[in-house]
Amino acid sequence: MSSFVTEVLATTGRLEKDDLVKKTSKLSKRVEDIKGEIYETVTQRYGDFVPSMNTTLDLTARVNGLVTEVDNLNNKIQNEVQAQLSTSTSEFQDLQSQLRRTNTVLAVLGRLYDIQQALDSHHNDMDSQQFISAAARLTQIEQIMEELQEDGYCELKILSALGIELRVRKENLIHTLGEAWARAVVWNIPRPKDLSDEDRLLKTELRLTTVTADDATLPGTPRMTTLVRAMADMNVLREKMKVFARRCLEYVFLPLVVLPNVSPKTVTMMQSEALHFDKQSSGKDVTIAPADLYRKIETVLQYFNKHLLGIDVGAPDNSLMSMFSDFLWEDLSQAVIKGCLVHSIPRTSQELERYMEVISATEEFVSSLENLGFLHGEDSALMRYVKEINVHFANKKCQDILAFARDLMTSEMLDTVQVGTSDDAPALPNIRELLGQQSSKKTKSKQDETTTASFEATFDSMPELQCPFRLPVCRISVTVDKLVKLAYTTLCEACEVTTSNPSCAVQMFYAVRDMLELYMEVVPCYHEENLKKLPHVTAIHYNNCFYIAHHLLTLGHQFLEHLPKALVSSCATFVDQIPVLRELGTECLLQQMRIQRDQVLEYLVGAHNFTNMAEDYNRGNAEKAVKKVLHQLTHLSKVWQDVLPTNIYCKALGSLLNSAIQDIIGKVTALEDISADDAAQLHSLCGIVKERAPLLFHPVVKEDTKNRKAVEAEVQLYVPQWVKFSELMVMLDASLQDIADRWADGKGPLGHEFTAMEVRGLVRALFQNTDRRAAVLAKIKQQ
Repeated sequence: MSSFVTEVLATTGRLEKDDLVKKTSKLSKRVEDIKGEIYETVTQRYGDFVPSMNTTLDLTARVNGLVTEVDNLNNKIQNEVQAQLSTSTSEFQDLQSQLRRTNTVLAVLGRLYDIQQALDSHHNDMDSQQFISAAARLTQIEQIMEELQEDGYCELKILSALGIELRVRKENLIHTLGEAWARAVVWNIPRPKDLSDEDRLLKTELRLTTVTADDATLPGTPRMTTLVRAMADMNVLREKMKVFARRCLEYVFLPLVVLPNVSPKTVTMMQSEALHFDKQSSGKDVTIAPADLYRKIETVLQYFNKHLLGIDVGAPDNSLMSMFSDFLWEDLSQAVIKGCLVHSIPRTSQELERYMEVISATEEFVSSLENLGFLHGEDSALMRYVKEINVHFANKKCQDILAFARDLMTSEMLDTVQVGTSDDAPALPNIRELLGQQSSKKTKSKQDETTTASFEATFDSMPELQCPFRLPVCRISVTVDKLVKLAYTTLCEACEVTTSNPSCAVQMFYAVRDMLELYMEVVPCYHEENLKKLPHVTAIHYNNCFYIAHHLLTLGHQFLEHLPKALVSSCATFVDQIPVLRELGTECLLQQMRIQRDQVLEYLVGAHNFTNMAEDYNRGNAEKAVKKVLHQLTHLSKVWQDVLPTNIYCKALGSLLNSAIQDIIGKVTALEDISADDAAQLHSLCGIVKERAPLLFHPVVKEDTKNRKAVEAEVQLYVPQWVKFSELMVMLDASLQDIADRWADGKGPLGHEFTAMEVRGLVRALFQNTDRRAAVLAKIKQQ
């Protein structure tokens, strides 16, 4: 009976449905049980760190069996039950939904199983130092966990425990790789600070391992290759290469740039090859030649390429050598430029022609770096620098000119040389000789030659100071003489390179202008104290300024036809700097004269206005004051007479003497009472001045001159108050009648120098109140 019922139920499909429901329910329950056990196992192993090898194996077997049953059930549903969906759609959909959930959970369990397998494999790889495989396992685990997190089917606690384990494994691998790198790349750097740079480099050593290790995936591969690829997979290679490049720059390349007598060499050891440094001949070269430096850098890079940088990391566009270059080349190229190429810049046009050797060596060096993969055909900073040699030559030339000029400006000014005469003048550069090549290319007509010779003969035959372009005899600083010669030489060199390098010629022309501007700024500031305190230095500075200005009158014109057209069209000249230079020298001399004038007038204060000269005390003070003035002027005469031009010297001394005489005249005429004894002493005191003052002008007044009128005439040219001073002396020793005669109704010599009020005051002071005095005063008053 029961078998009959069973057959009927089987015919209608109910048995299959009930059977499927039961099987699905049982499978779901078993999945939940296993899920719980897996969660507990993962938590215990990766959260609580409980040993669970047997449990894991048991769970693995049960999961595999459960997967088989689910597959069978799924096939049965697809083959037998799906045909009957039309009659039991809702029940079938429930079954399908429950089955999908079961499949999802089972898939998650499978991914967790894969994670476990990868973790076990990673552990084995680490033990066997198969770092590439170990890194790949961690990458696989990370991808699985990311997928699980994106799906959101796995509890967060399980992923958290696995995430912690993954981070621990990663850090452990990175640490292990770092230790292996430290053993493979060994730096021996001396630490004592008292070592020189050369000794420190000679004791520096870099060892790269050459040991091979049998790798499971890459048999016979050098350990360095495995290490580098594993670091690339773990994304720590760039940081390691950055540190390595910084060290190479600091301890290898930069010392090679600054130490020309040290060369690198490689030494093969048992399990490594080391980079050492040897000292060559003890030469005195301060800088290294570019070709020698390039050779040394290539030696080091080839050593790196052989044992480290030539390793293939699986990225053609980002090789190890290219990565090394990214961190090194910019700083290294700048060091080569500043430490080597800058010093190789030629200083003369002849050296500039031979600079092609440096350009060729640089091209070969850059090509060698490209072959090594260090550079990739981009525009190298070294090539840009050497190809712009004309610009650098001009810049360096101008810098050297200005530096040398500044050294001259800051040197002592007391060492002088005489100029202004054909016999004693220092020889300036012969422009015709310096520009002989240019001049020889130009033919001159006989008429031009005759005109030039005639002009030169006329110029030489002109008397001194008649020709506006003749410099008066004076003394200038040797440094300024060198400065002017430097200007001529620089302009001659500018003319030489006009054809081959016009921009350089223009720059050198303006370097001369800058040199003169620098002179006008530096000298007054640097020598400020000496210019104020030392009259000798002031006079030299005055001459220096006018000497430079004298040459600037024709300096631009002399070179105009040999300079580039750009300068010719813009009227290359220096005449705009002439007024500034002249004003600079004049103002400095005037300031010194004001200081000396104040000093002279201060001495005269000690005369106490020349009162009561009959008394010994007052007479002694007045005489002492006047002698101080004469001594000061005599000192200035000795200091200036061989330095300043004669006319400037006489004007300067005459101005100071005139100030002293004017002060004496003013104080004497201001006296209200002058006794006969006082007048005699004043006359005697003025006589001292009268006698010694002309000696100050001995460049124009000879000491043996017996013609007193001639002497007086020369002194009067430079001392406007000299005649008035002479008339004052006459009045101090004259009678009333003599004074009246010299007044001559204001038309006599006394009337030309003194006002009526001054004469009346002196008459009242010198003579007692008598009818004769009243009569004389009346005559003067009427006038």
